[in-house]
Amino acid sequence: MDKILFAAIVLLCSIFTNQRNSIWKNEYTLWKDTVLRSPGKSSPHINLGNVFLIRGLLDKAETEFLSAVNINSLGVWAHSGLGVVYFQKGLLDRSMDEYKLITTGSPDFPPGHNNLGVVYMTKGLLDDAIREFNITIRLDPNFPDAYANLGLAYKKKGLLKEAMENLEQALTLSPEHRDAKMHIDEVRRLLEGKIIK
Repeated sequence: MDKILFAAIVLLCSIFTNQRNSIWKNEYTLWKDTVLRSPGKSSPHINLGNVFLIRGLLDKAETEFLSAVNINSLGVWAHSGLGVVYFQKGLLDRSMDEYKLITTGSPDFPPGHNNLGVVYMTKGLLDDAIREFNITIRLDPNFPDAYANLGLAYKKKGLLKEAMENLEQALTLSPEHRDAKMHIDEVRRLLEGKIIK
């Protein structure tokens, strides 16, 4: 009798394991299941929104981030996700509004300032962008994206020495930083006078 009970327990555990494995097979299935099980928590919606962002499903990502905001209206990660969605949709003013909300409500949140700086830079508001990148660096001196973005903003303003310093710092912190690597050679050539603009 003990062997039958043991076999039944093993079989039951195998079934549960198989069910959990189907849920955990990728991030989408994991977070979709978590949202279904905990619809009143904001973090599963944020994580599912990020999965949709990575997959380029901006409307679905927006829906998840809005669900997270409805649960926690002050959640910086939900507003940050919305800022990314709106930025990628080309809705720069809406993106800027999300990041301003973050930087006002959570002024010590470096990604909010960095992302607001990116929106300003995209809109051509370089002085505002530089201010936001400098705030980011003051809050987190080890934030390579902020240095790379600051370097790009200085490059756009024609401040090549400052651009080079910040791009180099980005590469010091993150040697494979794609944006810094992409712009540093051009800035170097501009400094050497090989490219005339």
